Amino acid sequence: MVFVLSKNKTPLAPTSEAKARILLKKRKAIVHKVYPFTIRLKENKECKKSFEIKFDVGASVTGVAIVDAVKCFFFAEIVHRGAVIKKAMDSRRAIRRSRRDRKTRYREPRFDNRTRPEGWLPQSVKSRADNVINFAKKYAKLIPIFSVAVERVSFDTSSITNGKKLHGREYQNGDLKDTKLRDFIFQNYNYKCVYCGKKGEEIEHIVPKSKGGTNSIENLTLSCRKCNIAKGNLTLEAFSKKIGKDLSHLKPKKTPKQASIIQSARTYTIKELSRNFDVIVGEGWETYANRKEVGLPKQHYYDAMCIGKEYEYKIVTDKVLEIKAQGRGSRQMCRMDRFGFPRTKAKGSKIVKGFQTGDIVKAVVTKGKKIGTYLGKVAVRASGNFNITTTKTTIQGINYKYCRTIQKGDGYAYAISTIK
Repeated sequence: MVFVLSKNKTPLAPTSEAKARILLKKRKAIVHKVYPFTIRLKENKECKKSFEIKFDVGASVTGVAIVDAVKCFFFAEIVHRGAVIKKAMDSRRAIRRSRRDRKTRYREPRFDNRTRPEGWLPQSVKSRADNVINFAKKYAKLIPIFSVAVERVSFDTSSITNGKKLHGREYQNGDLKDTKLRDFIFQNYNYKCVYCGKKGEEIEHIVPKSKGGTNSIENLTLSCRKCNIAKGNLTLEAFSKKIGKDLSHLKPKKTPKQASIIQSARTYTIKELSRNFDVIVGEGWETYANRKEVGLPKQHYYDAMCIGKEYEYKIVTDKVLEIKAQGRGSRQMCRMDRFGFPRTKAKGSKIVKGFQTGDIVKAVVTKGKKIGTYLGKVAVRASGNFNITTTKTTIQGINYKYCRTIQKGDGYAYAISTIK
């Protein structure tokens, strides 16, 4: 799929690579952007179609899918750098405390009177949410988007629209919880009791709620009435000894640290997206059920496509755009050796001869030992001789006079792969 803009940069419906190639060959359009590949027509047109962008938000990777009513046009995966930021913040904290210990050893203790504003998030968590928000805003300039779908808990929208005021957990007790969730659990366990193998009749908690069990899909299973009464509030280990049967395979997985990261960033993400788009929310277990029903493998972009009630789309692309967050440089003035002494000169200007590290450039070298055409990311040098990293290798010492900017750096690295 190729994104298309009109002459005045109004987003239009995407087109196929073959049609885009014809338009470029006939000089009816020009290349506007490389990643994602976008062309701009030489005439003004309007688009009456609208599209939806779906996010399967993860702690390390977020899946993206762009769909219309019947087709899925675009897949992408955003690789976050939250772990890198966390490591950098830990290093900065250690250096700061070491400096204070050396310079202000006898300083009197001070009260911790610094307060964090409401909705504050750690930088490592906020960066994950900002990647998703920035992606939606960027792609809204390339394709007409009418709504954004994000995974979250189900809301009882029928009660809200009827004027009923909901409080606390009542927001999650909608019709979806009592119908589709129940059907999913019955189908998942083949309508049989997991303890005795007879006909399943009731949904029960693996870890009893009296012992800290939750209503999570991981803690719900299917049992008959007799086994449910026999188990009562016994733990899985105690009930296993009582009936003389190994039930260790039913033990719910512990909630990983990533789950709390996703949850804390999700509220902020939805709030910010709501400023510019209509946001649709969906359940994680519902996405899993939809993907399983369609028969797709576990991939982040497939999960994104299966969010919500509408999930059966005709996939018309075979490529995935891989987006890796890299940041826009660092504040470090110069590099240090292993002894802590400077090994480079003081940091100069970030922009050299109109180029900045991270820009995608095309260099056509016409003379010298490095004759050829190179397309890739540039690393600027104060001397004006840059390094260009292509898909295969890095070419050093290319003079800026041979370079032409194809796309300005935006803090992300791009690559294209095929769907699995």
